[in-house]
Amino acid sequence: MRNTIGKLCVIFATLLLLFAAGFVSVSIVLKDSDYIEDQYVKQNVSEQMGMSVPDLSAATDALLSYMRGERNDIRIGARVNGAELDNIFYHEKEVVHMAEVQTLWLNLESFAWYAILGSFALLAIGIALPERGKRRAMLGSGILWGAGIFGGILLFFGAWAVMNFQSFWTVFHFVLFPGSLFQYLAAGATPDALNELNWVLSSDSIMVNMLMPIFPSLVLRCAIFVIAEIVFVLLIGLLLRLIGHKKVTAAVADIVTVDHDANEPVPIEGPDLVLAHQIQNAPVSKRAELKRRARVGLPLYDEPKKEEPKEQEITLRDDVPGPSEEPEQTPEQMPEEPTTELRSDAPERSDEPEQTPEEPAEKPAEEPEEPKRKEQDE
Repeated sequence: MRNTIGKLCVIFATLLLLFAAGFVSVSIVLKDSDYIEDQYVKQNVSEQMGMSVPDLSAATDALLSYMRGERNDIRIGARVNGAELDNIFYHEKEVVHMAEVQTLWLNLESFAWYAILGSFALLAIGIALPERGKRRAMLGSGILWGAGIFGGILLFFGAWAVMNFQSFWTVFHFVLFPGSLFQYLAAGATPDALNELNWVLSSDSIMVNMLMPIFPSLVLRCAIFVIAEIVFVLLIGLLLRLIGHKKVTAAVADIVTVDHDANEPVPIEGPDLVLAHQIQNAPVSKRAELKRRARVGLPLYDEPKKEEPKEQEITLRDDVPGPSEEPEQTPEQMPEEPTTELRSDAPERSDEPEQTPEEPAEKPAEEPEEPKRKEQDE
């Protein structure tokens, strides 16, 4: 939670700082009278307006000085198309609109100074909140996010202005001058109501014809300054992010490096990232002990001892006889032995082994009967 709040503080600080830097860049461009005079010459505004370049530069300085609060009015004389005019900004809308621009510019200037102070305060809070060891990485990440968001906003409005400048210009003035929006809506939001607004000047206005030709070049130069500032801030954020990442990696290696004997080979080089992750996510009060255990090669946490199963106790009943004791049997309970009766007519058994009957000897082959009959006949 503290890291998240710190990162948000750094993001808002970066946005405020870039806004202030952008305002300063616009101020520098508008104060460069030589550049503005060169643009008048490049865009050939002198011939189109019928005014000399010095008169154009003097009129522009009068407008910008009034906008910054350095003049009380925008009244200035010049020669236009051969005619000498005491005041070239004679339209009432020009006077009223420049008064509104002066109020807006002075408010933006004050806000830019407050933005600078607020950005430093937010940066201090953003640096103090995160945990030690993660501050550089968090600071770099917040700066990258802030610069990316600011650049994305400018890119969106720039693309909108390129695709449809009239729509962008109208919405831009409605945002900067909210009173004109209420006036436009109250009048029915019609084209005639739009033309009645103070910042919608007529086509014969010297202010419009003088500034519009050089307006794109002024915007482009301001954009170059702002883009350079955004890139510079992005590089700072990237550098801090890389330094913070290296510091975290070195801290991880210091946490999980275990001292080995010089004769024993080290099987794995580099830090154990899983072990480092466990230590980093452990409570702060336990990290020192976990680091010590990691250095000496002990597990971070002792494994819970497994309870050995208890042997079941066998209780002997008193009324059950033991294994060596035989139950006493009464004569009535003793089993009767089977009796064997001897038959009188059965031959007595002798203890001598029975002799197997001898097989009769082979009888001599009988003589044939025919010789016997012959003898009887004789």
